[in-house]
Amino acid sequence: MIGISKKHICALLLLLGSLQTSAGEELSSHIINTLLSGTKKSPYPIAFQRDFVVVSIDSLSFGQTNNGTTALVNLKKKDVTKTIFTWKSGKWNYTNEAPTSLQKSEQNEFIEFIQHFSDNKEFQINHTVFPFPINTLHGKEQTKRKLIMPRDWDHLSISDSYPQLLFFKTTADGSNRKITIFKNKEISEEYNFIRINKQWYLIEKYEYE
Repeated sequence: MIGISKKHICALLLLLGSLQTSAGEELSSHIINTLLSGTKKSPYPIAFQRDFVVVSIDSLSFGQTNNGTTALVNLKKKDVTKTIFTWKSGKWNYTNEAPTSLQKSEQNEFIEFIQHFSDNKEFQINHTVFPFPINTLHGKEQTKRKLIMPRDWDHLSISDSYPQLLFFKTTADGSNRKITIFKNKEISEEYNFIRINKQWYLIEKYEYE
């Protein structure tokens, strides 16, 4: 992780947990480091390697160490590119890509929710839990916490600001989603969502100084 700021390392450790260098290294760690390093070997678009958004289920862990699949969702083009990695010769290797339509994506329900959530102010208010906590962190230390009520709410337009979302797990299971926003290769914000009675709700935000 040479060349990455100390500030970023602290935030990344919070996001990924303790990074491992054994055969059990999380694929998520490998992908994040690849994106941050700007290597030409990355299967993701160059334009995506500076400011990017990761969507994970509960955490960035795949739960297995022999294979893994990510899904890069392009909201404007309405398509999905699955990227498949395998563990070989002591490291993760990009294997191939499999394009598919947005409608056939396992994450289509959450994607549709995010688009509606971004486009409709009333829907967004009704699918945000208030008082809404905004937590500010400096490295690992929380420096500030404030609660926002609906009258003070600033509309959040994720799909307009970030038309490409990288899903770190392509199945539709789990009742939690975390959206992590990287700006200029550093973690900027995190948004946590929870699914209750088949409806998604935004429950908290983290900001990184």
